[in-house]
This record gives sequence, structure tokens and C-alpha cells, in this order.
Amino acid sequence: MGIKKMLLNGTVLGAAPIRTSMLLVAVLLSLLFTLVEPRISAGLGLFARFSFWVLHIGIGLLAILLASYCLRFWRLAKLPTVVSLGITGIIGSVMAAPFYWAVELLYPPELIDDGLDMFAAQGWWQAILVEFVNVTPIMLISWYAVNLPYLLNKPSLLNETEPDIPDNSDNEFEKEAQERKQRLEHFYERLPEVLGRDIIAISSDLHYLNVYTTLGKTMILGSLKYYAEALAECGMQVHRANWVAKKHIVKVHITTTDAYCVMTNGLKVAISRNKRKEVKQYFGQSVCTIAVAAPVSLHRVK
Repeated sequence: MGIKKMLLNGTVLGAAPIRTSMLLVAVLLSLLFTLVEPRISAGLGLFARFSFWVLHIGIGLLAILLASYCLRFWRLAKLPTVVSLGITGIIGSVMAAPFYWAVELLYPPELIDDGLDMFAAQGWWQAILVEFVNVTPIMLISWYAVNLPYLLNKPSLLNETEPDIPDNSDNEFEKEAQERKQRLEHFYERLPEVLGRDIIAISSDLHYLNVYTTLGKTMILGSLKYYAEALAECGMQVHRANWVAKKHIVKVHITTTDAYCVMTNGLKVAISRNKRKEVKQYFGQSVCTIAVAAPVSLHRVK
């Protein structure tokens, strides 16, 4: 069986973009809480209760998505995966709390029967703080549910932290070369040995990297820009979310409507508009299609 030809634009375990996973989780959790009918939504009709949970869970996941984008360059890979996901979820809860308060104004509680409700009734900031306390557990559960495939299938890594680059050279060029070497070594250490080191392409999906080799695919935490700089000699970043190995490009297709690289394993890797000129300069000029290597048979699924 070969590898399916597809457009590479960031996937979770090769199945679906993480945004799609978040949408699915939001729908499933909304249905679950609608049927369970927790106290916070008690007394609402079926449709109102479902709308209430769609707003709550949807706002939460969108806030976590925003938090992930904001934190993707903070090198959360230095921390254990469970911890980094928890930090992202908590920051997302902080972002979402004011919006939850606004939703609460649309669906005011029928009774004020506990200390938190009484505290929330004292003012707007107290209400937002209570919303944060109430929704953080739900948001963390939702975020861990989205990332559950990665947590359950995470490969055993030799090194969970990014390396500390030693400063033992006075030459700036040597320092940069040493740092790139350390990054490259760290990147390879994070890949399962069974996948080898012959990289075909890398795509980013929030704070994850999907790494494709000639032997398969895996997912690791990290920043594409961070590792793309270390891999510059053997490839190029053709999109803010995609890096490709030069030796594995079969051809480059550029038209007015789309642009992508076709790789030796059948992947079609999107090229961004601001990278088209750079790609054409490196591989040659053409109006439509630029052949850059001898034809290679693309693998297909039966």
C-alpha cells in the first residue's frame, strides 16, 4: 500500500486538521452537556440548552486556538506535553472568561444559591472571575480531548527539551553554526528511530509539527521556523506552515490560481504567494509548471 496523494496543509495524525478536530469535539461536548443537563443550564428548553452549550464550548475552543497561536513561538516544547497543553488551556480560559460572562447575561441563572453566585453578583470583574473558575475544568477537558490522539500515540523520544546552546565561541558565525547544529541534532533526536532521518516534508499545525520521512510520519511539539533554520541547507520553507526537502521535490507547479510542490511520496505541499518568487528563482523559471527532477512514480492508495 502506498501513501495517499493529498494536499499537505497541517494535519493531526494524517487524519484531519486540528481545527476540524476542535469543531468535532465542540459538537460532541455540546450534545453531551445538553443531554446530561448540568445545573448551570437547568430549566432551559432543549434548543436553548443546546445553544447555551454550543456558545460556551465554542467560545472556549476558539480561545484556546487563539492562545495556541500566541504561544507557538514561546517554545512550550521545553515543558512536558501535558504541562504545555495545560498552560495553553488556562490562558485560553482567561481569554474566554469575559465572553462567557456576556453569554451569562443572555442566559441568567434562575437562582443564586451558592457562594460563587453571590460573589459574581457583586460586580462585573467578580462575575468574570467566577466564569473563569467555572469553565476552566471544561475547557481543559475539551483541549485534552482534542489532543488525545497525540497523547496516546506519542512516540518515545530521547530528549523532551530543547537544547541549551553553549556559548563557548567568540566568533558570531561559529556561534550561529553551532546553534544550527544543536537544533538539527535535537530535531533528529525527537524522531522515532524507525522513521529514519530522510525528511521529505514538515508541516506545522498550531504548536505541533507533522514530520514526513521516507519511512512514515510522526508528530512532535515545536516551531517550524525554529527547525527550518537548522534544515536550510537541505530544504526550504515554502509556506509559513510548510517546509520541503529539495531532493524530494518531483516538480513545482505554479499558476495564477494555485502553487504547490509534488513530493516523492505523493504529497502536494502548498506554496504561499510570497514564497512563489523565491521558489521559482531557485528551481528555474516557468509560466505554469517547473520540472525539477526526473519523473518519479507517485504512490497511491488502492
